[in-house]
Amino acid sequence: MNDIEINWAGHIKKYQNAMEELNLDFCLLTRVKSITYLAGCFVPWKSYVFLPKEGSGEPELLTVLLDVERVKAESHLSNVSGWGPMSGFYWEKKIQKLAKKAGVYNPKGEPPRIGVELGVDICVTGQMLSYTEANYLKQKFPGCQLIDFNDKTEEIQFVKEPEEIAMLRKASEITDIGQEAVKKELAERKEEKVYTENEIAGIGTLAMRKAGSNYEWTFTGNEEIGSGYRASWTFNGCTPATNKRVLEGESLLVDLHSEYGCYLGDLSHNYVLGNCPDKLKKFNDVYEQMCYALIDNMYPGNSFDNCYQEVKKVAEKEGYANDLFFGLGHGIGCIGNESWPVVIPGKDWGAMTFEENMVEIAAIVFNRPGLGGLRLESPTLVTRKGAEVLPKTPFEVDYL
Repeated sequence: MNDIEINWAGHIKKYQNAMEELNLDFCLLTRVKSITYLAGCFVPWKSYVFLPKEGSGEPELLTVLLDVERVKAESHLSNVSGWGPMSGFYWEKKIQKLAKKAGVYNPKGEPPRIGVELGVDICVTGQMLSYTEANYLKQKFPGCQLIDFNDKTEEIQFVKEPEEIAMLRKASEITDIGQEAVKKELAERKEEKVYTENEIAGIGTLAMRKAGSNYEWTFTGNEEIGSGYRASWTFNGCTPATNKRVLEGESLLVDLHSEYGCYLGDLSHNYVLGNCPDKLKKFNDVYEQMCYALIDNMYPGNSFDNCYQEVKKVAEKEGYANDLFFGLGHGIGCIGNESWPVVIPGKDWGAMTFEENMVEIAAIVFNRPGLGGLRLESPTLVTRKGAEVLPKTPFEVDYL
């Protein structure tokens, strides 16, 4: 349990206001980030939120039958029911009944305008409406118009409420605790002790669970621990832990993930055990400079293009321009909110600007095969005075 009160009913109101702008009769929401944002609990199965326009009844969450009772107990929605692939429980028939009951669908009247979330998410947890699901809707609502609501979803969840910021701050405190536990264990290791990546993942996870985290949320392998060659692949942004032994004198990145009150923490920190080779130390020093350059350029009104160029200047000056991944950030928020927006230069994203009260994962991915690899991921609040990094773990590499 937590002591920060999110206005979950206010989230429903935000969605319904956006529905009014699009003249929608109801929404069928499938994205994990929408389901969490409205239900306020962990919903891991294929699920749907039926959300009628304001004044036409209550929303209802449909999740798979085997998890209905838990979700009922933990959700902030009053109406939760089950669906399954069998007669009497097909989700599309249930949605049709709910729409009729809410008065937003009359088989003899005008076909409804239905808001759905379309598109492609880089994360497998995106859960946009599929082609098959769209066809099922068209069968149950002949002549209906499926209106893409996804831009509204992103817009609503982009700038964070004060209570959401407080949740994200708490989740970041928990990841700090995880990194502190990892650092202590490694610093006090016995001379003959050699850790595996999986052991390090367990050390961080246990500390965060004790501190109140409920979920190692990322689909990229829970805690991401990469060492040596596994930390050094080109553009290496995914390092699920393995039984590889962590050796002295090589890069070790520890990327920990927490969840508190349905909001996420994501903190990557870097270590070197034993003596550090001079070339790797220089590489690490350049990484640290880029971390500070990134934070200095996350201020309201600055474009993603300009931010990238300022960070890239550091790498270019030191001769490492080709070792810096061009993505410098991704979104963060409630469970499922882990991609949009991405801080990338160019015509698709470059003109986008940082806005006050957005929280973005500041990210540096810096790798050279055969030498080393480092990763920064740290939730960062954009304020009118600049950027506030929510975790307190320093950017500097720890040499232990």
